[in-house]
Amino acid sequence: MAQRSITRTEAVVLRSIDYGETSQIVTLFTREKGKIGVMAKGARRPQSSFGATLQPMSYTQVVFYYKPTRTLQTLSESSHVQSFHRLRERLPTITVGLRIVELVDALLEEEDAQPAAFALVVRALHRLNYAEVRVGNLWPFVQLQLAQVLGVAPAVDRARVEAITGEEGLLSLADGGVYPADATPERPRRASRPALRAYAVCARADLDTVMRLNMAPAVRRELNTLVRDFLRYQFDEAYPDQSHSVI
Repeated sequence: MAQRSITRTEAVVLRSIDYGETSQIVTLFTREKGKIGVMAKGARRPQSSFGATLQPMSYTQVVFYYKPTRTLQTLSESSHVQSFHRLRERLPTITVGLRIVELVDALLEEEDAQPAAFALVVRALHRLNYAEVRVGNLWPFVQLQLAQVLGVAPAVDRARVEAITGEEGLLSLADGGVYPADATPERPRRASRPALRAYAVCARADLDTVMRLNMAPAVRRELNTLVRDFLRYQFDEAYPDQSHSVI
């Protein structure tokens, strides 16, 4: 018989839905056990001890009763590690934050611990909470870094990037690499040189460098399209777009 154990771990709230009159079903991305679903009984009562800790994008310390045979665990405690309240004050930061947690929810398997992905999400939400400018730079960066964690790292080579001397080059949807316009990679996608260089920075540079990247609106739109198409090719229909459509 499977034994029930008490688990205490840090978590990022990915989504929550109302259940019954007073409870919520919450999807958590935990440091210890990866993505799990929990039942938060009484979470919607006015005096609930859960408070605002179960809102999407919250970074929390949770305690739940874990039983391997269950698909839904029972949440007993939740408290903020960091509330990230500032990112909820502006539409651009809300948009990026919700797209990040939606992406993680869509691409990660249940109960598959991914400590590198967890650290990436927390770092991105923390930066989003305090960033004043260029918050949109986080979105392509997180997508490409998460792809790397999940085993489909973009094959960006500096020499090939620098070999793009004309106005356009190519992105390979198959390997995520950037190539000169006369190359013949698998599943090529033609793109402007500025967008391909921005793509390479987001794929290979650290977050501080990415946040300093200053892009014209047209280049940013093209970059986001390139990243989206690469991830859609790699993850098929698992790639989500619901939050973007709603917002």
